[in-house]
Amino acid sequence: MTNQTAPASRNTWLWLGLLLAIAVALAVWLMPRSTTGTSDMVSSTEAEEPAIAAAPPTPREEPPAPKAEPKPETPAVAAAPTPAPAAKASDMFAEPMPDFMVDLHAKVLDKKWLSARQQKQLYEYGQQNKNDARPQLILAWDAKNREWDGIAADMYRIAYRADKRAKDDPNMLNDLLYVIGAHQHETVEFKDSAELITDAYGAEALPKIEQELAAAQKRGEQVRSERLNRLRDQIRSH
Repeated sequence: MTNQTAPASRNTWLWLGLLLAIAVALAVWLMPRSTTGTSDMVSSTEAEEPAIAAAPPTPREEPPAPKAEPKPETPAVAAAPTPAPAAKASDMFAEPMPDFMVDLHAKVLDKKWLSARQQKQLYEYGQQNKNDARPQLILAWDAKNREWDGIAADMYRIAYRADKRAKDDPNMLNDLLYVIGAHQHETVEFKDSAELITDAYGAEALPKIEQELAAAQKRGEQVRSERLNRLRDQIRSH
């Protein structure tokens, strides 16, 4: 009895050990695998693969611009010569002058009369500056504004003696011609004005005299026409 039981018991333990080993092997095989190794493999694989940069877009080729046809050459035309500007009359009042004269000059241009004190101021300045015609010109304009035509002619004469450029004054010739043809002026005013026109202008005054003579004859002004004729003859014979 005893001998039969021992082998049977031994076999039983062998089978139990074998089953236990198989169970342990199955448990180990069924355990979840670590992802660390797999991640490392993927990362290393990605690192080994070369990065491919996006290629820049190929520029679009524009069609070549059509060549412009050469224009026929036009013969060069010589430019017309620019006429030389006319000589400008000298403006003495554009030059520096005393402040009081600036004010009086503007006043007579505005047709306002000068006071006796202002006339004296201009006269004294002219006496101290013999070569300055501007004080006499201002006094001549003031006299003309007052219709003192004889005095205006005298002032123009003094101005011309001081500076020959006084003849370029735009009023001087017209005022002198008015004095020559006016009824109220006698032989003295005519003589003085005619001499001044002859000396200062000479033949340059003839076109203006002819113009004034034609206008006087058209209006039937016999005295004025006769005096202008005398002035014209005097200049021509000078």
